[in-house]
Amino acid sequence: MYREPHLQRKSEECSDLWWAWKELWNLDMHSEETKEARKKWSKCCSEMSAMISQEVKTNPRYHGIRM
Repeated sequence: MYREPHLQRKSEECSDLWWAWKELWNLDMHSEETKEARKKWSKCCSEMSAMISQEVKTNPRYHGIRM
């Protein structure tokens, strides 16, 4: 759960993509459709990672927190 609404929406989008991929994986793990679903999920996760990084750099809430 994220405080920032845009991060929460992206998290939910990635979650939905993961479930879609998982269903396809259970049917046929080697199909092209399964591979494409995995690529979409992976891209979503990379985008979310960049969004989180940007949020930490720009949101005053996170200034001064040691990581």
